[in-house]
Amino acid sequence: MLSNLILGVVILLSSIFFYLQAIDLPERSALFPHFILWGMAIVGVLLIFQALLEVRKKVSQEGLVSRREARAQLNDILIFQVLVPGGLLLMAYGLLLSVGFYPASAFLVFTIYSYHAYRIDAANLNKSMWFRSIGFAIAVTLFMYLIFTLLLGLPAPSGALF
Repeated sequence: MLSNLILGVVILLSSIFFYLQAIDLPERSALFPHFILWGMAIVGVLLIFQALLEVRKKVSQEGLVSRREARAQLNDILIFQVLVPGGLLLMAYGLLLSVGFYPASAFLVFTIYSYHAYRIDAANLNKSMWFRSIGFAIAVTLFMYLIFTLLLGLPAPSGALF
Protein backbone atom coordinates (compact mmCIF):
# COMPACT_ATOMS: atom_id res chain seq x y z
CA MET A 1 0.00 0.00 0.00
CA LEU A 2 2.72 2.49 0.93
CA SER A 3 4.88 1.12 -1.85
CA ASN A 4 2.03 1.82 -4.31
CA LEU A 5 1.84 5.38 -3.05
CA ILE A 6 5.58 5.91 -3.36
CA LEU A 7 5.68 4.21 -6.76
CA GLY A 8 2.71 6.28 -7.97
CA VAL A 9 4.36 9.53 -6.92
CA VAL A 10 7.67 8.52 -8.52
CA ILE A 11 5.96 7.50 -11.78
CA LEU A 12 3.88 10.68 -11.87
CA LEU A 13 6.84 12.97 -11.17
CA SER A 14 9.12 11.20 -13.63
CA SER A 15 6.49 11.30 -16.37
CA ILE A 16 6.04 15.04 -15.79
CA PHE A 17 9.81 15.56 -15.84
CA PHE A 18 10.29 13.59 -19.07
CA TYR A 19 7.24 15.24 -20.65
CA LEU A 20 8.82 18.62 -20.03
CA GLN A 21 12.02 17.32 -21.63
CA ALA A 22 10.10 16.10 -24.69
CA ILE A 23 8.34 19.42 -25.31
CA ASP A 24 11.27 20.67 -27.39
CA LEU A 25 11.01 17.76 -29.82
CA PRO A 26 9.33 18.30 -33.18
CA GLU A 27 5.59 17.68 -33.01
CA ARG A 28 5.61 14.50 -35.03
CA SER A 29 8.63 13.05 -33.23
CA ALA A 30 7.17 13.85 -29.82
CA LEU A 31 3.84 12.16 -30.50
CA PHE A 32 4.81 8.66 -29.29
CA PRO A 33 6.76 9.81 -26.19
CA HIS A 34 3.88 12.10 -25.23
CA PHE A 35 1.39 9.22 -25.44
CA ILE A 36 3.63 6.98 -23.35
CA LEU A 37 4.25 9.72 -20.77
CA TRP A 38 0.53 10.53 -20.52
CA GLY A 39 -0.10 6.83 -19.93
CA MET A 40 2.57 6.75 -17.25
CA ALA A 41 1.05 9.80 -15.57
CA ILE A 42 -2.40 8.21 -15.57
CA VAL A 43 -0.99 5.00 -14.08
CA GLY A 44 0.82 7.03 -11.43
CA VAL A 45 -2.36 8.89 -10.47
CA LEU A 46 -4.31 5.62 -10.35
CA LEU A 47 -1.67 4.06 -8.10
CA ILE A 48 -1.85 7.05 -5.78
CA PHE A 49 -5.64 6.88 -5.60
CA GLN A 50 -5.56 3.13 -5.02
CA ALA A 51 -3.05 3.51 -2.21
CA LEU A 52 -5.06 6.30 -0.61
CA LEU A 53 -8.25 4.24 -0.79
CA GLU A 54 -6.49 1.27 0.76
CA VAL A 55 -5.15 3.48 3.54
CA ARG A 56 -8.63 4.82 4.17
CA LYS A 57 -10.12 1.32 4.36
CA LYS A 58 -7.31 0.07 6.55
CA VAL A 59 -7.52 2.97 9.00
CA SER A 60 -11.25 2.50 9.41
CA GLN A 61 -10.81 -1.22 10.15
CA GLU A 62 -7.78 -1.16 12.39
CA GLY A 63 -7.25 -0.02 15.94
CA LEU A 64 -4.39 1.57 17.78
CA VAL A 65 -2.28 -1.60 17.79
CA SER A 66 -2.34 -1.91 14.02
CA ARG A 67 -1.41 1.76 13.68
CA ARG A 68 1.68 1.13 15.76
CA GLU A 69 2.55 -1.85 13.58
CA ALA A 70 2.05 0.25 10.46
CA ARG A 71 4.32 2.95 11.87
CA ALA A 72 6.99 0.33 12.63
CA GLN A 73 6.57 -1.04 9.11
CA LEU A 74 6.87 2.47 7.67
CA ASN A 75 10.10 2.98 9.59
CA ASP A 76 11.33 -0.37 8.30
CA ILE A 77 10.42 0.61 4.74
CA LEU A 78 12.01 4.04 5.03
CA ILE A 79 15.22 2.69 6.51
CA PHE A 80 15.72 -0.57 4.65
CA GLN A 81 14.02 0.20 1.34
CA VAL A 82 14.72 3.90 0.87
CA LEU A 83 17.63 5.16 2.97
CA VAL A 84 20.01 2.20 2.70
CA PRO A 85 19.59 1.65 -1.08
CA GLY A 86 19.68 5.42 -1.62
CA GLY A 87 22.90 5.64 0.38
CA LEU A 88 24.36 2.77 -1.63
CA LEU A 89 23.48 4.55 -4.87
CA LEU A 90 25.06 7.77 -3.63
CA MET A 91 28.19 5.84 -2.68
CA ALA A 92 28.22 4.22 -6.13
CA TYR A 93 27.86 7.66 -7.72
CA GLY A 94 30.80 8.91 -5.68
CA LEU A 95 32.82 5.90 -6.78
CA LEU A 96 31.74 6.49 -10.38
CA LEU A 97 33.13 10.00 -10.23
CA SER A 98 36.35 8.94 -8.50
CA VAL A 99 37.32 5.52 -9.88
CA GLY A 100 35.14 5.05 -12.95
CA PHE A 101 32.23 2.98 -14.17
CA TYR A 102 33.46 -0.58 -13.86
CA PRO A 103 34.81 -0.45 -10.27
CA ALA A 104 31.66 1.41 -9.21
CA SER A 105 29.50 -1.21 -10.94
CA ALA A 106 31.36 -4.03 -9.23
CA PHE A 107 30.86 -2.31 -5.86
CA LEU A 108 27.17 -1.76 -6.50
CA VAL A 109 26.53 -5.34 -7.64
CA PHE A 110 28.46 -6.70 -4.64
CA THR A 111 26.62 -4.55 -2.11
CA ILE A 112 23.16 -5.10 -3.59
CA TYR A 113 23.74 -8.87 -3.74
CA SER A 114 24.98 -8.93 -0.13
CA TYR A 115 22.21 -6.62 1.08
CA HIS A 116 19.56 -8.76 -0.60
CA ALA A 117 20.97 -11.88 1.07
CA TYR A 118 20.95 -10.07 4.41
CA ARG A 119 17.34 -8.91 3.99
CA ILE A 120 16.21 -12.44 3.18
CA ASP A 121 17.92 -13.93 6.22
CA ALA A 122 20.70 -12.42 8.28
CA ALA A 123 22.09 -15.91 8.84
CA ASN A 124 23.00 -15.96 5.12
CA LEU A 125 25.99 -13.74 5.80
CA ASN A 126 28.63 -16.43 5.85
CA LYS A 127 31.95 -16.95 4.10
CA SER A 128 30.48 -18.73 1.07
CA MET A 129 27.97 -15.92 0.49
CA TRP A 130 30.77 -13.35 0.46
CA PHE A 131 32.67 -15.39 -2.13
CA ARG A 132 29.49 -15.81 -4.22
CA SER A 133 28.80 -12.08 -4.10
CA ILE A 134 32.39 -11.22 -5.07
CA GLY A 135 32.29 -13.76 -7.91
CA PHE A 136 28.91 -12.51 -9.10
CA ALA A 137 30.08 -8.87 -9.03
CA ILE A 138 33.21 -9.73 -11.01
CA ALA A 139 31.22 -11.81 -13.52
CA VAL A 140 28.61 -9.10 -14.10
CA THR A 141 31.24 -6.37 -14.42
CA LEU A 142 33.32 -8.48 -16.78
CA PHE A 143 30.22 -9.23 -18.87
CA MET A 144 29.42 -5.50 -19.10
CA TYR A 145 33.03 -4.75 -20.05
CA LEU A 146 33.03 -7.41 -22.78
CA ILE A 147 29.70 -6.33 -24.24
CA PHE A 148 29.91 -2.56 -24.04
CA THR A 149 33.61 -1.81 -24.34
CA LEU A 150 35.03 -4.62 -26.45
CA LEU A 151 32.11 -5.69 -28.65
CA LEU A 152 30.19 -2.45 -29.06
CA GLY A 153 33.13 -0.09 -28.61
CA LEU A 154 31.21 2.26 -26.32
CA PRO A 155 33.26 4.35 -23.94
CA ALA A 156 32.56 3.92 -20.24
CA PRO A 157 32.57 6.89 -17.87
CA SER A 158 35.99 7.30 -16.35
CA GLY A 159 36.67 8.65 -12.90
CA ALA A 160 39.15 11.16 -11.59
CA LEU A 161 41.62 8.46 -10.54
CA PHE A 162 41.42 6.20 -13.62
